[in-house]
Amino acid sequence: MSEHDPDPALHGVVRGPRADVPVARANSTRLVTRLDLVRRGGAAGPLELSGWARYFEIDAAAAESVRAGATLEATVDYHDGRTITRLETSPHLSGLDTLVGSSAIAGFRGRVGSVVAGGASEKNAPLALLLDDVPVGTLISGHAVSAERELDPRAGAGGTGYVPVGDQCAGYASGGALIATIAVRGRGPVADGPVAPPLDDAFRRTPPKLGIHAMRRRRRIDRWTENGEIRIDAMFRDTYMRVDGVETVIHEYELAVTADAATGVIRDAVATPRVLPWSDCPGAVGSAGRLVGVALSDVEAEVRREFRGVDTCTHLNDLLRSLAH
Repeated sequence: MSEHDPDPALHGVVRGPRADVPVARANSTRLVTRLDLVRRGGAAGPLELSGWARYFEIDAAAAESVRAGATLEATVDYHDGRTITRLETSPHLSGLDTLVGSSAIAGFRGRVGSVVAGGASEKNAPLALLLDDVPVGTLISGHAVSAERELDPRAGAGGTGYVPVGDQCAGYASGGALIATIAVRGRGPVADGPVAPPLDDAFRRTPPKLGIHAMRRRRRIDRWTENGEIRIDAMFRDTYMRVDGVETVIHEYELAVTADAATGVIRDAVATPRVLPWSDCPGAVGSAGRLVGVALSDVEAEVRREFRGVDTCTHLNDLLRSLAH
């Protein structure tokens, strides 16, 4: 598979990934995570997840120090119920071992929530965010399965097993370009995204290169106080390494939020899409503005309860929920 001109009618025109990491502000915090999704045995093999996270404090001289960190290693039997067969984390939290044998997607976050009490605290924030990415990381890893099978139908996997549901999000709007294409092809198309500009981990350290058919989800959440307001600058990027060794961007969003420093109530929330896979996906962008008037402490519950349907996006919802971390 190689980069080719996308079909704007299907893939849309939002294909401008950011080429830099903003300089960390003095007197701020920065939470960065990386979750790699690898199938060493090919499309038919198990999914291996490897996560790394750091929570930095930036002082008045703009020098960083690590407040907390975390790692995660997991294996998912992707083609048999998305079942977790191995889960190791640092720090180790008692009770996480009970997640082995359960689904990496259905009900996973609820089960984690009962184990990682105070997940948004300074101590647990890096690990909580890594664990929060397990379900969607498992879900998006199906892109690699589809891409490998598109290149070689004999790849040995029976597909992703994912059954699209109309109107579940903007990209899957009934009557939209993606659903119409699936109806014609009998299966989902593969989004061939733009080439990924290299990004360091925000402090000039370059992450290891992905292997062929591997994927990576990266997050950055900057937070500081200015003129009586809490300011948050957040982003995420999902990438895929093609067979020709070119890393491409599948999803990328940025989010800018201001909230009252005394009450935590959000005054402004603007999402900026950088890369979206389908032409109908931009229909979700405006949903970020619905958080105005919601307290930061209530964002996660609000998004879970109210952000559904064709004017929302699974991936943007994850970015919005990350405001709690």
